[in-house]
Amino acid sequence: MCDRPVPSDGDAVRPLILLLVDDEPLREALKFSLETDGYAVNAPDCVDACAACVECRAAACVVIDDGLSPLPPPAGGRPTIVLTGDPERLIRRGVVGVTVVEKPLLDDALARELSHLLRA
Repeated sequence: MCDRPVPSDGDAVRPLILLLVDDEPLREALKFSLETDGYAVNAPDCVDACAACVECRAAACVVIDDGLSPLPPPAGGRPTIVLTGDPERLIRRGVVGVTVVEKPLLDDALARELSHLLRA
């Protein structure tokens, strides 16, 4: 089971974002930013811990750092965003069906893409 805290009443109306990022400072910064934008965020220390978690599988969107190896595929038709500094590397690895947001994250590209994907 993952380490997602028990949701509060306020989380029921906020879309859950599953944030799969190994780098702790980046993970914590993105978690803070997404929560500030109004999302409920699960950002586990151990990516593998979410594989069997029902709540994690029900996330509205998955945000994955391309540093994960192997990169998990998009799951169950959920919108998936991959953060990468090298989009060509994703193509070489055969990653398809995802939205790409380039690093470094210097603007609100991630927030814009999340908003767009969750509206669709």
